Amino acid sequence: MAGPRQPGLRGPGVPPAPYVCPSLPQVDPYLPYEYTCEGMLERIHAYIQHQDFCAAPGPAPVGARAPLSPFVLAPNATHLEWAQNASFAPGAWPPAHSLRAWLATAGRACTDVCLDHGLICEPSFFPFLNSQDAFQRLQVPCDSTESEMNHLYPAFAQPGRECFLQKEPLLFSCAGSSTKYHRLCPCRDFRKGQVALCQDCL
Repeated sequence: MAGPRQPGLRGPGVPPAPYVCPSLPQVDPYLPYEYTCEGMLERIHAYIQHQDFCAAPGPAPVGARAPLSPFVLAPNATHLEWAQNASFAPGAWPPAHSLRAWLATAGRACTDVCLDHGLICEPSFFPFLNSQDAFQRLQVPCDSTESEMNHLYPAFAQPGRECFLQKEPLLFSCAGSSTKYHRLCPCRDFRKGQVALCQDCL
């Protein structure tokens, strides 16, 4: 006569019990605001209402002197800000007054420099910084200034104390770095959950 069956053991022909997964914590789905329908409509509204392509300045004539950049050195002398008494650049988007310009340390990309200050790099602001005046207002000692094509320009080269301006506007880029250059970086603030818009864009 067979003895009593021990717990957990099954006889021949009996299928094993299905495996039950341990309970997992409930995770709520997360969708950033800028990817929602409301966030997309908010951006479209800002673009349509504020951008003016007809008022955008055209290319300066060859040999014409570039106007001075409307910057002031911040009180702590670390970066440039748009002067309060300066007129807003027509057609500029995001608004030019949201620009903050830093001179990066050698080997740093503009994307990283702006993030260090809680900002993002805005490539459309590069034309405002692409002038000798911007370096002078940052008190950068430029012994010479050249205009060449390089995706790292505008930048300052420490060994020769040379300042380089961007000759080809299509090469303006927030990415890229070199231990030879201190890049001049255009940063701006942004709305929480809506990186495409600055704080005052709405």
